[in-house]
Parts: sequence; C-alpha cells; structure tokens
Amino acid sequence: MKKKGLLMISSSSIKGGGPEHMFKLGNNLSDKFRVFFAIPFSSEYSEYLNKKNHINISERKLRILDILKLIKFVRVNSIDIIHSHGKGAGLLGRILNIFVRKFLIYTFHGIHNKFYRNYQKKFYLIYENIFGKIDSLKIFVSASENDYAKKNKFIIDKKKFSIINNAVPNKKLINFEIEQKNLNASINIRNNHPNIITACRLVEQKNIYEILQISELIPKCNFIILGDGPLFNEIKSFLKRKNISNVFMLGQKNDIFKYLYASKIYLSTSFYEGLSISVLEAMSIGLPIIASKVVGNIDAIEHSKTGFLYNLGDINMAAKYISDILKNEEKFIKISKSSQQRQRKKFSYDLMIQNYLKIYESF
Repeated sequence: MKKKGLLMISSSSIKGGGPEHMFKLGNNLSDKFRVFFAIPFSSEYSEYLNKKNHINISERKLRILDILKLIKFVRVNSIDIIHSHGKGAGLLGRILNIFVRKFLIYTFHGIHNKFYRNYQKKFYLIYENIFGKIDSLKIFVSASENDYAKKNKFIIDKKKFSIINNAVPNKKLINFEIEQKNLNASINIRNNHPNIITACRLVEQKNIYEILQISELIPKCNFIILGDGPLFNEIKSFLKRKNISNVFMLGQKNDIFKYLYASKIYLSTSFYEGLSISVLEAMSIGLPIIASKVVGNIDAIEHSKTGFLYNLGDINMAAKYISDILKNEEKFIKISKSSQQRQRKKFSYDLMIQNYLKIYESF
C-alpha cells in the first residue's frame, strides 16, 4: 500500500522554533509517510533537505509564483496532508488548499499579536475567523495557548482543534562541574560563578533587557545568552555602554546541550511563548527553570517543583528565585530531578509523535 504524502510548510528558515519542530517531526515520521518540506532553503537545515523532498519558497513573503509552484508540487507528488507551521505558512497553506482541497492542519506555534496595534489585532482576528474555516484542524502546542485562543475568539468551531504539546528527546544527566570548567575555559570566563543560561532568537518577544536587569542584581553569576537576531548588536552595545561584565553573548550555537550541561539554571523572560523548545531542552537535562509567568511557560513549569514563575517586570523576584536555588544544594537537586521527570512525563518526543500519528492516520 502506498504511503500517504505529507507536505510540511514553514515560511521561515530561521534556526529554532517552528522550523526545528517541523523538521524533527517530519524526520520521525518518514517511515510511515512520504514526507516533503516547503521552506526557504537554508544551510542550517541542509541535513533534512534534498531535491526530491524539498520545494523552495520565499522567506516570509506571499508570492503568486510560490502558490503556483506548490499547487503543481502537491499534484505531482500526490500529497494527502498539508501541515502548515506558523502564521506565514498558515496563510500560504490556506490559499493553497483553496485549489488543491487536501486535509489541512495549521499549528500556531504562538499567537504573536502582543505587539500589534488595536486595528492590527482586529484585522488579525477577522482574518483568522474567515480563513481559519479552510483549516481541517488547528493544533495548539500548549494548553495555555489554546486558552488564549478561546479567550480572544480565535476558535469558532470547537470540534476543529487539538492540543499537542511541543516536546524534545530525553537526555541523561552529566557531571555539571566538569562541563562548566571545560566550557568556561573555552569561552574565556575566568571565574567559578554559576552559569545562568538563555537560548532564543534575539527579538522583542524574548524580553532580553530583563535578563540584563536581573544580571545586575546577581553579579556573582555568569549570564550566558545563546542566539542571534535583529537585537544582537543593539544589546552588545548596551552591555558595553553600561559596563555589564557578567553577561556573555555567544551568538547562534548548533550544539545547545554543550552549554546547557555547563549551566546551573535556565532563565526565560519572554513576553509570551507557544511552548519553548529551549525550555524543554533545559528540563530534559534537569535544569531548574526560572521563567516569566506567561502563556507557554505556565505549561512547562510547575511552580516551586520544577522551577519558579515570576511576574513579568518583577526582576527582584526573579533574582531571589535564582539565589534561593543556588544557595540550597538540596533544593537544587530536588528541583533538578523534578524538572527532568516532568519533561519525560509530559513533553517526551515519543508521546508527541504518537499524538500526531493519531491525527495523520485518522482521516
């Protein structure tokens, strides 16, 4: 029997988030489906792409040529399921499906309307309520994202949505002291202070300046920031201007676990999330999480058990939580174990794959 054809779409090729989720999901399903990817080409993801399974589309732009190419691609490759990841891909997939009429899934990966002006929020809601009818199914990557969608009337047909948590592979615990010593020597950190780590795109959503404020309250901690983005140079200039010496911006790194294993705590200051892959990766090796109490983070972290949630802007509370964990080794060990256990129980890759399989095979 011929395998079903599955086309996954992302209009962004930026490392991390939705594209990362899409490729790993597709890679894990390739034994059961004929998996294809529509995404702007990037060397970051060359390991997943070849001439047979990939169609190149524009980076975060809607172009008629892309739609025409996709219509032909769907028909030539006998695609049965189209799965769009993120807002831009959602629009592209919906327009495509007007012409090809396939089973269309749309995963939000975060409802990014916090910084919209009022008229933009209204337009986005109208767009979702009209074009959302084209979707066969909407998927939310966390329960709180789903709650936010309901509250803000992004869901009309309550039978056409599902919640499948983001997930990461399970990892083992490694000797922290050895890893920290090796890493700090390699990046020229000349102290034994504990490393507090953040890994994310350097964009407004991630609220990086709050990390810098927290770092000033705890000078005997190294704050390591991994990632690139439009705010990278601006933040580096700010650090130099303010003479903040305990924050280390290392740029985009492929092997995030090398840095996680050398850290004591993971810090997330985001204004909102879908369900952060980086937070889940930190949990997978048993890092306690200190995170802003926002959509996505409140699903991942069990307050006072796997980490602590603080109110956005309350840098003193965030700093206190970090200090409390670092001062009490018994508390650190307890939270560390709970953090890893929660990831394995609720956010394991095997569970996520099973849930997607049920949907893909259900029609």
